[in-house]
Amino acid sequence: MGRACWNSLQRTFPDLARAESQSCQPLIVSPPVIREFIWGEVDCRSSVSIFYHLKLDPQERQKRELRRITVTLTVGGWQQGEGGLVDLMADLPKTHQIAQLPNKSEDKDNDKEKEEKDTAPSANQMHRSSSRPQLDVSGAAIQGNFEERNPTILLPNQSDDISHLALDLGGSLIKLVYFSRHEDQPADDKRKKRMKEKLGFSNGTRRYRILGGRLHFVKFETSKVNECLDFISSKQLHRGGKDSPSWCSGTPAGENATIIKATGGGAYKCADIFKERLGVSLDKEDEMDCLVAGANFLLKAIRHEAFTHMEGHKEFVQIDGNDLFPYLLVNIGSGVSMIKVDGDGSFQRVSGTNVGGGTYWGLGRLLTKCKSFDELLELSQRGDNRAVDMLVGDIYGGMDYSKIGLSASTIASSFGKTVSENKELSDYRPEDISLSLLRMISYNIGQISYLNALRYGIKRIFFGGFFIRGHAYTMDTISFAVHFWSQGQAQAMFLRHEGFLGALGAFMSYEKHGLDDLMAHQLVERFPMGAPYVGGRIHGPPLGDLNEKISWMEKFVQKGTEIIAPVPMVPPGTTGVGGFERPSSRGDSLRSDASTLNIGVLHLVPTLEVFPLLADPKAYEPNTVDLSDHGELEYWFTVLKEHLPDLVDKAVASEGGTDDAKRRGDAFARAFSAHLARLMEEPAAYGKLGLANLLELREECLREFQFFDAYRTIKQRENEASLAVLPDLLMELDGLDEEARLLSLIEGVLAANIFDWGSRACVDLYHKGTIIEIYRMSRKKMQRPWRVDDFDMFKERILGSGELKAKPLKRALLFVDNSGADVVLGMLPLAREFLRRGTEVVLVANSLPALNDLTANELPEIVAEAAKHCDILRKAAEAGGLIVDAMINIQDSPKEHSSSIAPLMVVENGCGSPCIDFRQVSSELAAAAKEADLIILEGMGRSLHTNFNARFKCDALKLAMVKNQRLAEKLVQGNIYDCVCRYERAS
Repeated sequence: MGRACWNSLQRTFPDLARAESQSCQPLIVSPPVIREFIWGEVDCRSSVSIFYHLKLDPQERQKRELRRITVTLTVGGWQQGEGGLVDLMADLPKTHQIAQLPNKSEDKDNDKEKEEKDTAPSANQMHRSSSRPQLDVSGAAIQGNFEERNPTILLPNQSDDISHLALDLGGSLIKLVYFSRHEDQPADDKRKKRMKEKLGFSNGTRRYRILGGRLHFVKFETSKVNECLDFISSKQLHRGGKDSPSWCSGTPAGENATIIKATGGGAYKCADIFKERLGVSLDKEDEMDCLVAGANFLLKAIRHEAFTHMEGHKEFVQIDGNDLFPYLLVNIGSGVSMIKVDGDGSFQRVSGTNVGGGTYWGLGRLLTKCKSFDELLELSQRGDNRAVDMLVGDIYGGMDYSKIGLSASTIASSFGKTVSENKELSDYRPEDISLSLLRMISYNIGQISYLNALRYGIKRIFFGGFFIRGHAYTMDTISFAVHFWSQGQAQAMFLRHEGFLGALGAFMSYEKHGLDDLMAHQLVERFPMGAPYVGGRIHGPPLGDLNEKISWMEKFVQKGTEIIAPVPMVPPGTTGVGGFERPSSRGDSLRSDASTLNIGVLHLVPTLEVFPLLADPKAYEPNTVDLSDHGELEYWFTVLKEHLPDLVDKAVASEGGTDDAKRRGDAFARAFSAHLARLMEEPAAYGKLGLANLLELREECLREFQFFDAYRTIKQRENEASLAVLPDLLMELDGLDEEARLLSLIEGVLAANIFDWGSRACVDLYHKGTIIEIYRMSRKKMQRPWRVDDFDMFKERILGSGELKAKPLKRALLFVDNSGADVVLGMLPLAREFLRRGTEVVLVANSLPALNDLTANELPEIVAEAAKHCDILRKAAEAGGLIVDAMINIQDSPKEHSSSIAPLMVVENGCGSPCIDFRQVSSELAAAAKEADLIILEGMGRSLHTNFNARFKCDALKLAMVKNQRLAEKLVQGNIYDCVCRYERAS
């Protein structure tokens, strides 16, 4: 570095100058203090540099360094890279090249230093590059350990819409996929840090680390391309592409346009308007490559992506990503392409036909004068093809041709009847023509597809393309054709995101997208209100904030939830092809809106893992209640609706009962009611539906309208009341022998589980007494045998039998449920018993609030309070790192006990629901489970609504009081308030 550069920098930052003879390495001073953040920008290596002053000594203003932290920009967020003292001669443009400072002796007097310090330019005066995206470093702060060489810098005011965008521009629709990093700000959580150290886990290493974010799916009509451009512009999506030349070269956007990946014919036709309106260039990707890449990702990464559709019934199919290939992908656009897919990037077009969606739309437009493809489809639902199609019965006097297996209702010739009749086009109903066309084309596509699958020995056929559109009758006709010609050996399957295969594939053509590393358990689909793509329709402009969303809902949501009158019943006797009867929809009726699939927002959560103690993860099904039974579905929808007003009251009260809270509460109630109405009409609209999904949807909807903990005040009150009586309970337990104590502990867990604000019966109890009165009443009714009573088996495992001593347990995972008496008087005393026997105990709680369930962030405080009255809990909590900083009056060091005392730890489960799906749990729970030999699931949500039939590799105890009469009857053939103590040996 030249002397001129040093002198220039010293004139700009005289307070940074140091002796040239000293080391150029950053000083390590504890504790350093952030003085001022200067700027942040994207440099030419697709990384972000953030520059900041580090004040090394609070007492000496002149001892400061200019530091840099560099992070690599990926699809999923910022990946930390190099850092240290600034040495950017080769990295930054000449507009602000800054050399590393040689150290210089401090021979100036303090007054002169102060004068130069005061005259130094501010951050706003510094010359920055005008050609690179600037980061908002206002309010920036270093998070975590200040002494780390590469500290994490939190940018609270930086927009999270740094996104990646890809397009599929088709002849009728524009499909858009974009990624945004909407990750919650990570908290400085000491509990999590200690658990990482103790359990020795990390969030894993990835080729391109993804920190979390969302994949959004949006569609627009191609004829309204300006709406698509407005949407992209409003979210500035075109400014976030990581291949942007303006980011890499320092060239202003107008001189060298940003590049966006695109596929489809419109990538050529619309290139000019994208360049003119947004200043971007479309990088055209091969259409077949994109289709296959998109399909492979969806089938491997999304659990309930594929489904069958027969006679109006939709059934989701679990696809094993390790047994996916080969398959046949039939893309029905204007024409039809049939692609044999053998693996990632390995495929060939093996066949096709020119009779496809364009044929249906073209002939239909000529024959019916319909003005849109969807209008033509709607016509078909009211049609009777017998008016135009020649049937076998028409030829043989209404009789079957049984000798060759053809029924009288079989279509002998599509449109064949019009030849022999002396009628004009105007004499035929457009509805009948549309249905005949739809069947003719669908049946033939289904047959040709099966013949190609037969040719290559393939049994799985996936259909996609704009011709499908989630249209029930179209899927039925194709499914019947494949089923008939294959004699049930092959099945037609469809994809929920089928319209977005090309756009998703184009998105994945970006280098370092990182998505191919994701697994199904790391993707969570959510369905916010007002998403640009809902129910197959576009609902207006993008919503900027919650206030806009609520205003939009107040105007339009109620109309959207009105039940549309069903299409008239399809006349009986209309026909199929090749001898099978016509496909029919459930109830012999179809709804134009009911068949439409909802596409949600895919949340990428790389910290989720499959619970390692599941006996058979592939066969695991969390839901116990079968909502495919319409009676069950109707009952639980009624339960949720009846509970809604009370939930809204609690939510509004938790926010102080303000006018804003009331408005948000009303919006939440409308939104959740709209979800229920949609799902009642089409239970599979959001994917495979279980009771756990419904309960999680409710909690997500609450959070969407910024009610993050509706029962906060109630939980605090119940915790305090329960902690007040805990010392007496522990004293009583200590006076019992071990057998009586173990029974009393299990009784205590079951009795305390009565406190559940999710149960209507329990809510009614709250009005009849205090929490302690209800608990005592519940304890008095604990009489064995319980409805499910495996206590004696459990006792033998813990205490042994006769002279045979029980094998000590190494670690027990206790899944806690409700706050108050449930955890304080139930689960904590049980945990204490395991601790006194030398068993490590891990308390597992929710990551996010749900009803009055406890969270992992709330649990350490409760443990600390309980430990004030119990030496066992105190020492175990210290050993587990829970109360090192929580209790001032405790002098013992945790290190003194860690080797001899079994630790008490707390981990989060990765959920924000009253239930738990063990296919998606937190990394820390997965790590804690690896050495566990007992799990205890407590509460209705985790052990009855879900996981009642789940089997594990270790012993499992499921404890719950049944607080719903219907569930008691269905599950255990009992009554409300019956108890379940189900013990299962390791599977």
